Amino acid sequence: MADTDIRQKALDALVIFNTAIKNVRLYPPASATIINTTERLNQAFQEMLALENPVIFAESEKSILICGNPLNQKDQEKIQVAALLNILLGFGLKSISFEKGLEKAELAAFTEILSRKPDLIESEGGLAQILAENNVTHIHSDQKIYTAVNTEPKTIPGLMISDEQIANFFMSTHPELSADPKKLKELAQDPEWLSHSFHTGLIQLMGQKGALPDIQITERLGNMIGLMDKVSGSLERKDRESISKRIGEDIVTADPGMAPELTTQKMEHLFDGMFTQYLIGKLEDIKYAGAKKTGDGTASGKSETGTDNNGLKARLIQIAEKLCLSLKENEKALFDEPLMSALPKIIGQLIVRKEQKTTIKIINNLIDKLFSENAEVRARAAKALTGIIESLPAGRKTEIIESISGRLIEWIKIETSVTPAYKTVCKYLQNTVQGFINQMLFSETISFLDVFNNINSGTLEKNDAIREISAQLIRNLATEENITLLFKEFHTNEHDNKDEAGKILSRFGDITLKSMLDNLMKSSDGNERVLIMQLIIGTGQRAIPLVMERIRENVPWYYLRNIAYILGQIGNEETAGALQPFLLHENERMRQEALKSISRTGGNRRGKLLITALNSTDEKFKLNVIEALGNAKATDIVPDLTNLLKTRPFVTTAARILMEENICAALGDIGSPEAIPVLSEIAETKSFFSISTYPEKVKAAAARALESIRKNRAGSSPGT
Repeated sequence: MADTDIRQKALDALVIFNTAIKNVRLYPPASATIINTTERLNQAFQEMLALENPVIFAESEKSILICGNPLNQKDQEKIQVAALLNILLGFGLKSISFEKGLEKAELAAFTEILSRKPDLIESEGGLAQILAENNVTHIHSDQKIYTAVNTEPKTIPGLMISDEQIANFFMSTHPELSADPKKLKELAQDPEWLSHSFHTGLIQLMGQKGALPDIQITERLGNMIGLMDKVSGSLERKDRESISKRIGEDIVTADPGMAPELTTQKMEHLFDGMFTQYLIGKLEDIKYAGAKKTGDGTASGKSETGTDNNGLKARLIQIAEKLCLSLKENEKALFDEPLMSALPKIIGQLIVRKEQKTTIKIINNLIDKLFSENAEVRARAAKALTGIIESLPAGRKTEIIESISGRLIEWIKIETSVTPAYKTVCKYLQNTVQGFINQMLFSETISFLDVFNNINSGTLEKNDAIREISAQLIRNLATEENITLLFKEFHTNEHDNKDEAGKILSRFGDITLKSMLDNLMKSSDGNERVLIMQLIIGTGQRAIPLVMERIRENVPWYYLRNIAYILGQIGNEETAGALQPFLLHENERMRQEALKSISRTGGNRRGKLLITALNSTDEKFKLNVIEALGNAKATDIVPDLTNLLKTRPFVTTAARILMEENICAALGDIGSPEAIPVLSEIAETKSFFSISTYPEKVKAAAARALESIRKNRAGSSPGT
């Protein structure tokens, strides 16, 4: 089978693999989604293993190899490939291999393990140990390095510095070490020695000024800086920062005019962006000192060194524009750690120079990446975005957040993972909503608050961690000050925002629900009571426990009636049972509301709950109950109704006759064949030992009921 076939099958499998990992984070193990995805994943791997054994995914030079062969550039940029690369790098792996004999249970366990955080895996003994503990015997991780075909020497992007060049540089600055490469390797871990080596190399380079063109001197200096960045790559950040600063100081001291030239080279990523940041800052200091020395507080555009401030700004814009293009066209830019570390510093310099247009373009490109299908891309975009925002001055920070808050709330709707950046964005949005409330912008408040309320209530399905963050955000906004402000507007409508204020209160949850239930009892305004009930109903079933607490004997009947109405809209069989005693309440309107609510929410219990009222209530309400039983088609109480027909009193009153007519009608509506014998006896005979003669009205009602039942039975028979 050709390499292209196994490569294509591997790419297809990676799509399912990424989906499986994502689903494990979202759904319970026994869900149909997890089972179906695992089945598809197993089929994909079995097809690959039939072509190649083992199937090996490996990382080399931050690229993916499949069975030792490199992917082309187009495939390397695919989302599923980038996600696998991120997994390998995140777990510190060079390869993952899959062998014949692989079982579906092993794949299920493997995807569950990889859905966890790498640091958690490490704390539990490492990936290899966890795989063994979960009986995963046909999947292996190791540290073997797979070399891609025709790979180039290891280089720094843009500066093309090879390992050979590094060795040659140190041999030129320290020729005494040419015979002792081991000693050279040890010294290369010493920040002080590295800084001194650069100083020596710089002196040697400056000695060639005049003999070499300036542009060549600048290019060689750029290569030296890149070389130092590469050699110091394994050192701690503080040591790299120290080396970066020493290099910058040496350059400015040796030839201040060369420093601005360096900013035209592609080196903003070197030393995690610290070098470019330091160099630009140093040039700014020199420019300021020159202006101060001449007594000129205005920007002439030139410093003592001849540095052109407009040129620096142009260079910054050039760098930022390249970043914009890179972020827009290639998600890989987000995985470039040095570049992302430098990004807030570059933005900071743009802000200082009031270059707003470019800043906004970069931020918008990052926001676009928040909607990627790749969870890791979204996470890195969010991290970069919050890193930029956190570096901004307070006033500018607020302005930027407000301008992008609409897109951020859309991202919250679709995001499935909690990261530090996710939490930070939620804090931004919480502050934005608080600002809306302070400004009485209640419509805007509702549109934002609804997203977190839907997550908290489960309407918008998310995992537990995201739900807890949403719940906490709502609790943070439901402050005493906000509630007081909203209730004031609700009662006075001072700013013509009464309805909106009520809706916000209903979205604040338990805290405001209690206050609304109190106001429902206290309010003397009928329209206001109706509005409060609508707000409580709008919160859904989570209001049930608090509403149920208000069912007490020592509260006014009209309040109980409102409670019954609310439960009729949001309740269930349990709440219907709690309302049953109120079918016998002394107030007629209270009884009627209890009847309607039980009929609406009682489910299969409606018949048994309602039939009890027939023995202990007035004649008028009995008719309402019987009608409700018929409408509910409560087949379980047919024996109760037929018994009522058969056990007639010795003297029948007009009310009794009317009740019998209604019972017959209800039995017809219910449509149960169980009622046919009794209805037939009533309709078709004049007298029986067990049943006395019925009035003509009752007989007619029984006949209509029989006809209805028989029609329904005939209509439901096969072949009709």
